[in-house]
Amino acid sequence: MRVTISIPLALLLFGCVKHAEVGTTTPDGQTVTTSDGKPVAHDDSPALPTDPDLVTGELANGLRYYIRKHGKPEKRVYLWLAVNAGSVLEDDDQKGLAHFVEHMAFNGTKRFEKNTLIDFLEKAGMDFGADLNAFTSFDETVYQLKVPTDDPKLVAKGLDILEDWSSALSFDAKEVDKERGVVIEEWRLGRGAGQRIFDKQWPVYLEGSKYADRKPIGEKEILEKAPVATLQRFYKDWYRPDLMAVVVVGDVDPAAMKKEIESRFGKLTNPSKERPRPAVAVPLLDKTRAAVITDPEANFTTVTLAFKGKLTPYDTEKDYRAHLVDDLFHGMLRARLDEIRQRADAPFVFAFSNTSSMGRAVDTFNLTAGAKAGHVEDALQTLVVEVERVKQHGFLASEFERERARTLRRLERNVTEKDTVDGRSYAFETVFHFLENEAMPSRTKQYELAKAMVPGITLAEVNERAAYWTAQKDRVLMASGAARDKMPTDKELLAVADAVVGKKVAAYEDRATGELMKTKPTPGTITKTETIAEIGVTVWTLGNGAKVVVKPTDFKKDEVLFEAMSPGGTSLVSNKQYDSATNAAAIVSRSGLGELDNVTIRNLLAGKVVNVNPFIGELEEGMRGNASPQDLETLLQLVHLTATAPRKDPDAFTSWKASTAEFVKNRDLNPMQVFFEQFTAFRWNNHPRHMPTTLESLDRVDHDAALEIYKSRFADLGDFTFLFTGNVDPATLEPLVKTYLASLPTKKRKERWKDVGARHPSGVKKFEIDKGVDPKSFVMLEYHGATRWTPDAEDDIEILADVLDIRLREVLREDMSGVYGAFSNGRINRRPKPEYSYNIGFGCAPENAGKLQQAVFDIVASLKKDGIGEDYLEKIREKRRRTLETSLRENRFWSAQLSEHFRYGTDPRKINELEKSIARVTSENAQKAAKKYLDDRSHFEGLLMPEGQGTGGAKPGKAAVAGDKAVTTKPAATPAKADKPAATPAKADKPAG
Repeated sequence: MRVTISIPLALLLFGCVKHAEVGTTTPDGQTVTTSDGKPVAHDDSPALPTDPDLVTGELANGLRYYIRKHGKPEKRVYLWLAVNAGSVLEDDDQKGLAHFVEHMAFNGTKRFEKNTLIDFLEKAGMDFGADLNAFTSFDETVYQLKVPTDDPKLVAKGLDILEDWSSALSFDAKEVDKERGVVIEEWRLGRGAGQRIFDKQWPVYLEGSKYADRKPIGEKEILEKAPVATLQRFYKDWYRPDLMAVVVVGDVDPAAMKKEIESRFGKLTNPSKERPRPAVAVPLLDKTRAAVITDPEANFTTVTLAFKGKLTPYDTEKDYRAHLVDDLFHGMLRARLDEIRQRADAPFVFAFSNTSSMGRAVDTFNLTAGAKAGHVEDALQTLVVEVERVKQHGFLASEFERERARTLRRLERNVTEKDTVDGRSYAFETVFHFLENEAMPSRTKQYELAKAMVPGITLAEVNERAAYWTAQKDRVLMASGAARDKMPTDKELLAVADAVVGKKVAAYEDRATGELMKTKPTPGTITKTETIAEIGVTVWTLGNGAKVVVKPTDFKKDEVLFEAMSPGGTSLVSNKQYDSATNAAAIVSRSGLGELDNVTIRNLLAGKVVNVNPFIGELEEGMRGNASPQDLETLLQLVHLTATAPRKDPDAFTSWKASTAEFVKNRDLNPMQVFFEQFTAFRWNNHPRHMPTTLESLDRVDHDAALEIYKSRFADLGDFTFLFTGNVDPATLEPLVKTYLASLPTKKRKERWKDVGARHPSGVKKFEIDKGVDPKSFVMLEYHGATRWTPDAEDDIEILADVLDIRLREVLREDMSGVYGAFSNGRINRRPKPEYSYNIGFGCAPENAGKLQQAVFDIVASLKKDGIGEDYLEKIREKRRRTLETSLRENRFWSAQLSEHFRYGTDPRKINELEKSIARVTSENAQKAAKKYLDDRSHFEGLLMPEGQGTGGAKPGKAAVAGDKAVTTKPAATPAKADKPAATPAKADKPAG
């Protein structure tokens, strides 16, 4: 349950990014200690108080508990168990077993034999992965459970599960051996160029520390052979109350929950001869290390410069202020790096800086860039030059004001949304409060402190951070990329970094700001108002013909979602213009609006929460965005300008094209990328509009043509529908709509999308790609065919997906131990030609691909023949009921539903009838759907095998993959967006406040 991570991502996740608005700690009055029990030194600064909404305590056995009453999502509670033990505590014969133990928590406990724990939760309407999960990291293991609270028995069962996890795992030998295969498949899933590079870089970063040799996924040989007793030893040594915390966040009574925890967990005991829980060090070395790593399958180039220093505490108001200073420093440095990224001659496609903790031992200042291939030295030099620029000249007052505005607004939003944010955020904060012994002041307290402190923070203090960090002696330089690309040596990399230090650089020059909209447009009119009272929606028809749909909600206090759509899209341009058309919106987004480039617009919007992105899809064009209610006018100004004032910027176009090419040129090295791109081409019969982006197709993008196509698509706003969902007052919105939307141009065109003739091949088609050096395969099945869309048909294909999700997990993962996860999804496309597609996919060992695929066919055949048992149907009905229960209180759900109804002209009142579809979950409908949508006579079978291990199956011709100029593709097919199974990060992100 973890994902493979790259070094830049590891630096973000290993210890989390340091944010002033995020912290964790012991309660007021408690002695703050390190993990080895030593008191933390304090100065005279007041301690940061623990959030008063958090009920905390410690049982006699040392177990801590944290309870927060919180109403989002409604009628739900998060029940988490945090264990202060991860892979770094493994003995030499246990590498990977901390994670293996975590897996065994779902495969038999005192109260829940084998997989009955998952079975119980599914019957309660919960979803394995979304509502039941866990992760193992270097220092901790965290179990995550979410259950409904409207049934006290379910909450009690949830606490039963936590109690069993803490002390009563079964470790049945047969179940251990079955799960062994699943853990190895998770190991296999993570293999690839990124993991191989990480495996070589990580020991360099962590030289001299045990962390370097304790990656959570472990070693395959140990996973394959470790005796049950060795797993049990880790569990007995480290799963004990003095290293645990129970975290409860949700719609519960804290006093009653406190009694439950005391009763259940108070009886746990610590071992009579317990092993000391060590604080694992990361030594600060007085030297610089460099490592340039290449890999034949690496499809991207990165370079990182990291400085390691002492861990910054987070216990007092003085500490909080120091974190604010660091946040301001990084915010301004990142803004400068982003400005460089947008230049035509930029040496990187992204760059960032941050301070993160490494384990619980040190902080690191990281400068990371996604370098253009062959430009590693240039990218590194640019990173170092920008830090030198700050050291020599500092930041400007104008930059400082913008960043202060951003910081305060971010913290203000945290307060505004404190009651409506998902409780999962609070659960994460609380877990790391326990694990890392940091403070956890309330969001209100953080904002109050920031408002008082930020005005007093000087530029000199912020500028000093550059000098402080670059003075650290422990320095690490890393670069990675494709073996076929030009890469520097370790010495050359060091020389580049050293050559810049102390070299005189020019001062930064800020951009003139200007105004977003100098003159407001002449307001138009609203000619008709309709009210759909049943769903609380207002519809305005504007004088220019456009429609505006408004759905006010109180689900989130600081969120308004926006969408606009109009029929047409790229279907209305010729094949010759297609490449320019499909990229037009991205080019415009990169170029700015009116007289303002992107950097200037970003500066103007400092301190505002607003976002608008145009799109031109196959069948429609439009925009999507969001805003805070207080920034509604800015949102509508951006919408107006996005439609009427696209900007031609040759440098921005050159920058966009170069950046896009960078993501394209080495994709042919990535086995999975090649497989899915060929699969996509295959399933669309190599139709020119469904081929992968290549360097050749990028060369066909004409800047002038793209701009003209964009202008044409947005020239007539009369057939647009605009939707606003969230905390929006129609009375406030109405005058803004008249000014900025009703004034948009119209040509009264009668447009409709066109069918461009893309079709799937008929019959059964098979293809195989043999690529990759790792022992991993991927199987992709897609069923397809013509159909007729109806609400019932859509329900039936979703019922089928719910059934197969469970059956694929039961058979492929639990019974056969052959996969970590399998995905299954289907949909009915209404346009341009009604058709269905259903996808099933999974990764596995090459030698198991055939039998696992046959197992899928057997599952399908059984469903067609016998239907599905009532026990499965009960789970699916309850899951649907519970999912709808929470979805109806989410803005994104309403926005998506309204969008669908207004797009297709159906009655949006049907949203209120969605619960009726639950009654359609029957064996008959599942069986009927299987027969209709899983037609043995019309499907694709795609297989990815490692090089040299192919089966001799049908091979496609040369694929139109990224680095190729020639486009001569034969069969290849597409996944409907392949959902990866929920996996565990090396360390979960702390939510940003």
